[in-house]
This record gives sequence, C-alpha cells and structure tokens, in this order.
Amino acid sequence: MNILTWLLLLIVVLFGTTANISLKYGLHISSPTKEGSTSIINLLLSRYFWIWFICYAFMTILWLYVLRTIPLSQAFPVLGLMYALIPIASHYLLKERVVLSQWIGISIIITGVVLVVN
Repeated sequence: MNILTWLLLLIVVLFGTTANISLKYGLHISSPTKEGSTSIINLLLSRYFWIWFICYAFMTILWLYVLRTIPLSQAFPVLGLMYALIPIASHYLLKERVVLSQWIGISIIITGVVLVVN
C-alpha cells in the first residue's frame, strides 16, 4: 500500500460527496417550487445531474483500483467519511441546518474512521 492509493481513496470520498451535493442541488433547482414535483426532463438536462453522474462514474473506477491494493476492511470504513462530509457540505453549500447532535455524530464518524484505518 502506498500513499497514492490512500489519496485516491480520499478522492473517491470527495467524488461521492460532490455527487450527492450536486444531485440534491439539481433536484432543488429542477423543481418548479420547493414543494412541487421534479420534472425528470429538467433534472436530466441539468448540469448538476451530469456532475452527479460523472462523479459516480469516476468514483466507481477509482474504487475498483483502490480495492486492488487496500484491504476492504480498511478501505470500506473510509467511505463512511461521506456520512460526515455530506452534512458539512450541505450546511455550507446548501444552507441546510446541522444541529448539535449531528455535529457530535460527525465527530464520532471521523474518530471511528481514524481508528479503523490505523
């Protein structure tokens, strides 16, 4: 295992986070109103949908490469960082509210990932 493979694993996490935030934003802007139904055509034509799609494609390719060199028992828990990064990104980029209990959970997730990887 080398440092490049671990960096690629972190890129997998970043692609996953970016993909989920993009899809959420794409759904938001493709709706006529916040409560209205989303037009599938508007969503499919949205650049945010394509960002989601491309990020997941690259994420999958990189994930396959990473799994060749990092044990699954270490690599898979690192994907859990998405559960920490997505609420943080949605807080800052989508202006969603993150409450204290979520911040505590995010801290626990990050601590858990660090313990599993070591």
